[in-house]
Amino acid sequence: MLACWSAVCLPQACRATEPTGRKCVLAHYMPWYESAEFRGGWSGHWTGFDSAHDPGRTEADGLPDIWSHFHPLIGPYDSADPALIECHLAQMKLAGIDGVVVDWYGVAETADYPAIHRASCALFDAAAGFDMRVAACYEDRVVQLMLDRGTLSAGGAEARIHDDVAWLARHWFGKPQYLKIEGRPLLLTFGPIYATAPSTWSTAFAGISPKPLFFGLHHLWRKVGADGGFTWIHWDPWSGNTDPKVIEQRLRKVYALASEDPETLIVSAFPGFRAVYKNEPYPVLEHHAGRTLKQSLDTALKSKSPIVQLVTWNDYGEGTMIEPTHEFGYACLEIVQAARKEERGGVFPYSAADLRLPEQLYRARKVGKAPADDLDRIAAALRRGDCATAATALAALAP
Repeated sequence: MLACWSAVCLPQACRATEPTGRKCVLAHYMPWYESAEFRGGWSGHWTGFDSAHDPGRTEADGLPDIWSHFHPLIGPYDSADPALIECHLAQMKLAGIDGVVVDWYGVAETADYPAIHRASCALFDAAAGFDMRVAACYEDRVVQLMLDRGTLSAGGAEARIHDDVAWLARHWFGKPQYLKIEGRPLLLTFGPIYATAPSTWSTAFAGISPKPLFFGLHHLWRKVGADGGFTWIHWDPWSGNTDPKVIEQRLRKVYALASEDPETLIVSAFPGFRAVYKNEPYPVLEHHAGRTLKQSLDTALKSKSPIVQLVTWNDYGEGTMIEPTHEFGYACLEIVQAARKEERGGVFPYSAADLRLPEQLYRARKVGKAPADDLDRIAAALRRGDCATAATALAALAP
């Protein structure tokens, strides 16, 4: 199986030319942001769920008041906005990211899950135009929330999970952009948190052919009989230590504890961790001006695991975002791009300057002064990787 993983993950256009052993790099993506401009109100992931913040208000530092220690460079956005999705996918493509793992809460009509589902579907559909892969990370905690709210009975919990997985099988698993390994759709779960009995997942996958390749968190996957596990944020490698060699050794120990078999392990790379939760205090993992990301990414790329998950693209509540921010600029994307270039022996089709083009297009769409047809042609150039054409056209736009 190992030899097949990276080949399946690669964009179609690259499979004949990419060097053997190239990793598949996926960005874990949070589709849970809503904006007043696009959907008439701000979601709790911008305001905080006690509505203590107002993204429409500018703070003393000139940045919007959001529920985070960090701020997106393009400002607070809406995850269902086509212009935003276009910008994010183009940035990923130019950084050498092969696809996304979308954090998905199923199709239940409760909490903000319908809004998350809408944005997830928009992202999934758009990924096809960028020849990028998508895998779902199912949050089975939806069941616990529904039980707590009284919108689901204990007897209906198993059926709820089955219905969500069945929806994926009907609508996503068969599409070309869904990530498959030897024909099997890759499905992650962030846990399992609620569904900890192997029989629940056997029931969920009943009648689905081919059966999903099922991965859970590094310390939980074996308990439910999953096919493998994925690592997440790990603080210990940096605890009381700054030596890169020691950090690498400790990260490798994390991998080994999760699984000794690289075919059953997806490893993670992450930029740091600084959460905003008041009732769930977590330790801080400093970003160290990009060194945390570089150290974890370099170790992940040197591992034998064929898939690397970037944790995360845009979780502002936990401060794990690698998309461009006011605090770090393009440093994280440049680190990813440089690592992918090194992985390919110094040959890479895009430059650090190219990473700025999707943001320019996004801002031009938001200003709304340039003809839509011109902007669509720029977007088409970015989708096919023609940055020279896109850059010339963006420069020609009226100020």
